[in-house]
Amino acid sequence: MLYKCLLLIISIIAFKVAHSQSEQTIKNITTFSKAYGYVKYFHPSDEANTLDWNMFSAYGVKAVEKCKNDKELVKVLNKIFHEIAPTAKFVLKADKTDFDANILIPDDTTDFKQIYWQHRGVSFNTNNAGMKDAAYQSVRVNRLKSIDKSSRIGNLFTIINPTKYRGKKIKYVGWASLEANSEGHGQFWLRVDRSNKICGFFDNHADNPVKSHKWKKFEIIGDIAQDAQSLVFGYFLSGKGALYVDNVKLYYYDNDEWIEIPIANSDFEIEGVSTDRKSKSVWKGFGRGYSFTQQNVIKTSGDKAVKIEYVGFIETTIGKQLFDCRPAFGEIIENEIGENIYCQIPLVLFANKSNTYPQANVAKYKKRISKINKIKNGPSSIYVRLGNVVNTYNIFEHFYPYFDVVNVDWHTEFRAAIAQSFVDKNAKDHLLTLQKFTAKLHDGHINVRSRYNDSYIPPILWEWVENKLVITYVKDKNLPIKRGDIVEKVDGKLPDLLFMKVKGRISAATDAWLNYKASYISLFGAKASIMQIQINSKQYELSRDYTYQQVVNSDDIFPAKYKLYNDSSIVYLNLDIIEMDTINYLMPVLQKSKAIICDLRGYPNGNDDFINHLLKEDAKDSLWLQIPEIIYPDYKNLCGFVKEGWMMEAKQPYLGGKRIVFITDGQAISYAESYLGYIKGYNLATIVGQPTAGTNGNVNPFSLMGGYTISWTGMKVVKHDGSQHHGVGILPDVQVEKTIKGVRENRDEFLEKAFELID
Repeated sequence: MLYKCLLLIISIIAFKVAHSQSEQTIKNITTFSKAYGYVKYFHPSDEANTLDWNMFSAYGVKAVEKCKNDKELVKVLNKIFHEIAPTAKFVLKADKTDFDANILIPDDTTDFKQIYWQHRGVSFNTNNAGMKDAAYQSVRVNRLKSIDKSSRIGNLFTIINPTKYRGKKIKYVGWASLEANSEGHGQFWLRVDRSNKICGFFDNHADNPVKSHKWKKFEIIGDIAQDAQSLVFGYFLSGKGALYVDNVKLYYYDNDEWIEIPIANSDFEIEGVSTDRKSKSVWKGFGRGYSFTQQNVIKTSGDKAVKIEYVGFIETTIGKQLFDCRPAFGEIIENEIGENIYCQIPLVLFANKSNTYPQANVAKYKKRISKINKIKNGPSSIYVRLGNVVNTYNIFEHFYPYFDVVNVDWHTEFRAAIAQSFVDKNAKDHLLTLQKFTAKLHDGHINVRSRYNDSYIPPILWEWVENKLVITYVKDKNLPIKRGDIVEKVDGKLPDLLFMKVKGRISAATDAWLNYKASYISLFGAKASIMQIQINSKQYELSRDYTYQQVVNSDDIFPAKYKLYNDSSIVYLNLDIIEMDTINYLMPVLQKSKAIICDLRGYPNGNDDFINHLLKEDAKDSLWLQIPEIIYPDYKNLCGFVKEGWMMEAKQPYLGGKRIVFITDGQAISYAESYLGYIKGYNLATIVGQPTAGTNGNVNPFSLMGGYTISWTGMKVVKHDGSQHHGVGILPDVQVEKTIKGVRENRDEFLEKAFELID
């Protein structure tokens, strides 16, 4: 008994020690993180501007992780930041003194200018940094900046006539490798273009990018529609680096065998590639800042292979003020970044043509960079996982515009993500942690993408109808499952449990968007993996052999662009797919019609000019898109907002005097909500259906180590009356709910309600 008691006491002591170490470790990382964000986004030194902040996040976490107390932590912080921000200081509360701004002033300021950061939204270290006319910008005012005006991808492709192969399966194969130390990745892609500009089969290997410097075979298999007009295929390089491709082949399936389709210069041995759109060259390459060449050094067979390489399209300019508001010289960030630990970080520095003042020791800076570059970049590393969490925390902490309407304790969620990162073991675990972490922000634009995302589904679609999980479509007609069947269990568990788990990693501002995304993400899994479902007490095994787009774009459910009813007195327009050219073509019919039904249960196809024909007078509303102007951290003391909008001019013929009905639901997000904002705000139609996603504004993606990318909303968007849009969305005038009976009868109950309102 005594032995058991001693074991219990020892266990309790060990638990307390471990818990204490854990708390200290988390404090070390959160304290470093605050310092990291302040220096990265608000301290304008040249050294900080040129630093690889992704790598530094992992390096810094590793440096502070083992600090045993606050004194040691402060010492390490000063050490790792000194060559990056020579005038930044980290001190214990007891040792804090007034910051001496004199250390910022050179002896002779004649050739010096004051520089500081201004952020309109944020673009520093984001994927759209330096893009011309981008909504978001970050500028070190009065400092030279390099703007990379390169395209997002360098794309090489060819086109063939698919007439002979209509209705058949097609296989596209090729070999590729990525140059060592490339920051980007490559992707093979194949697209079938159908009649009336409809996209048929499409696969761009988003789940299987080219990441290795070793040659690897890639393969895409798809279907050629009966109305296929062209077959377009190729490969692209996204980001910096170089991609090599060789020995490309194309096959069609007939009489139980794959038969090769001739492709001119498929091994890149004879004809050069061209970047001239008018060229007769078979292979054409496009992408500003990318080169397309044939070379004979790296290849798999023959004498040559093609190379796509990022060369950059860089322009250098002086950073100009984005707005009038600016920090004063001598102003510093003096915050408690950890309990009893303070930072003192200048917001304004002097700089001449060569450097910011004072300049860090060049030799020591290079030595520090050398150490940073030795960090292993991959999600199997705990420091990479923690560094990614640090990066993610900071971009939202300083620039997310919706903390005032989203109920989240971001710092608490950050601590939880840190703790979980120590538990995670691999890339997939890390993906789930990033998803769960960002889900708490309730932003429908948030999407965590990587090569580790599952993207295949079985040949079914489902959704919750009348509180039951209902099959809404079956692609494989040989399955003994039909539309309207109720799913009782999924992999042996109640569907509620599956959806609860799935919803926990989806960021959504409204239940409508959450339910929509969960309806298809719940189907996702690895290619050829098995999902078991129970219907009417019977078990069915379904293989995940399709991408989501392959199923939703199936011929038997693909919607029509438009339909005419009652001798053209009622016109149905599917705004998700109809082009403005087609609407203009239909204009005489629309003028004569008595009613127009507009379906916007998705995303408009660039046809917002249709709104102009519903307006009696111009709607020059420029207040609803609001980009924050930021010079201080933690999204505090904003300078204001850049307020923008669409300038909509009333156009003839005027169609607004008719009975106009819009249909929408939770799939409508962003651009669709901008569209519907005018319909609702100016009372241009009756809206039927369900609330929209409640998420609008330009996305602002950023990349993390290990090949992860996170998109999010970087601006605040309000309704036309100035009220809250985020988390609310566009509310229908007439609510519609699906019924199981309607699903079984393959009825569109939303469209039926629209007709009912017209009658």
